[in-house]
Amino acid sequence: MPHRSAVLVLALGAFAVGTDGYVTTGILQSIADDLRVSVSLAGQLVTVFALSYAVSAPVLMTLTANVGRRVMLHGSLGVFLFANVLGALAPGYPTLLTARVLAGASAAVYMNTAVAAATAMTDERHRGRAVAFVVGGLSLATALGVPLGTLVGALGSWRVTLGLIAALAALGIAALALTLPATPSPPPVTMSARLRVAAEPAVLLAVLANTCAVAGGFTVYTYLAVFARDVTGLSAAGVSGVLFAWGVAAAAGTAVGGRMSDRRGPDRAYLTGVLGVVAAFTALALTALLTRFAEGPATVAFLLATVAWGVLYWIVPGAQIQRVMDRAPAAPTIAVSVSSASSYLGVALGGGLGGATLSLASSPFLPLTGAALLVAAAVLTARQMKEPVVSCAGGHRHGVAPPPSDRPSR
Repeated sequence: MPHRSAVLVLALGAFAVGTDGYVTTGILQSIADDLRVSVSLAGQLVTVFALSYAVSAPVLMTLTANVGRRVMLHGSLGVFLFANVLGALAPGYPTLLTARVLAGASAAVYMNTAVAAATAMTDERHRGRAVAFVVGGLSLATALGVPLGTLVGALGSWRVTLGLIAALAALGIAALALTLPATPSPPPVTMSARLRVAAEPAVLLAVLANTCAVAGGFTVYTYLAVFARDVTGLSAAGVSGVLFAWGVAAAAGTAVGGRMSDRRGPDRAYLTGVLGVVAAFTALALTALLTRFAEGPATVAFLLATVAWGVLYWIVPGAQIQRVMDRAPAAPTIAVSVSSASSYLGVALGGGLGGATLSLASSPFLPLTGAALLVAAAVLTARQMKEPVVSCAGGHRHGVAPPPSDRPSR
């Protein structure tokens, strides 16, 4: 693959961004204790990061459309580094909240630019592999970065965790300066073009279902460390083990989801993943009841249900990408960016609803809240599956013309 070292460096930045986006879930209790706020309020740090990402991705990518990719990558990682240093040194909750907003916005710019750069610096035969490498940095962050960051936070301080993420960003900036080749910038995609694709009925329904599905998953994942301690009584090291198991299961689910989408179609794969998570969340809720009578068996059941959830949930993202691309064949890249924004909107919504659930009830109710959102996603998906997907590559679909930048020139 051409420019392999540059692609791997882009993946390193994605690993830092992914770790930063999710590691807060494992150190919520430490942050809450240190800053003297409730766990549910600390959980809103996940919400604001994701909301900042979702809003910033289309807006900032449109405003900076004429800026070179090299400048964008270095600049976004530089702001990301600053945000994590600010967070690590934050004297109080408001400063940390501000740092998370900056981190989310810079992460959005970096990831969108990194995927575009990986696409531009490789030929068509290696393009899919290059993008997979970059996105794989996010998957690796889920499997390794989050549990390791949680363990560091438990043994030392959550501030050390953010400091290490800042160090990763600094390493990424230096490595990019050495490896990144010059890449041409594509014609800019206007905000109106993005909105036209997002307003397509078929795309809008798929995006709405995805927002509900992600929100359901992150209602629980945002507070998984808290939930695990409440149900199983595990130590901080044990909670890191739970997060690691979930991350490994996520990697397996990504692989399973790809094959399932190819064999059964993305809609069926998506629905299977969503309904599977509903079943896993039901099992987690029952496990929370079981722990009152038999703590040992409840812990085993909790771990098994968590692993099943990780596998089944990560069938969803890959299938969702294919779902929106199939429904916007004239503008697939824009459709994927819109879907990505909806995922982070779902993360923000899940964090908010999970925090409200903790405030109004208790952690055993988290999987029930999440399952309700996932059922809504399943209903929307099942309804959409009754409608045929019209393929019209190269033409217009429901009146949407393909923007000139959406397909790479050959």
